[in-house]
Amino acid sequence: MQCTAYAHLNGEKLKDLQAMEKEFGTILVAYEPVPEVAHLSESELQEIKEEEEKIGKILVAYEKT
Repeated sequence: MQCTAYAHLNGEKLKDLQAMEKEFGTILVAYEPVPEVAHLSESELQEIKEEEEKIGKILVAYEKT
């Protein structure tokens, strides 16, 4: 599972993207790069699984950038 966030563009980058949209007749969506999934030990993974069970949600660990 990989989650992405919309990129925040402004200035020249935004103008370039808008020009491409106009040229192609499309809508372009910019996303932030997806961080690398963290490499965790078995004990760390077990702790995460236990926490998932407690909160009833899925957790994903990413490396810090």
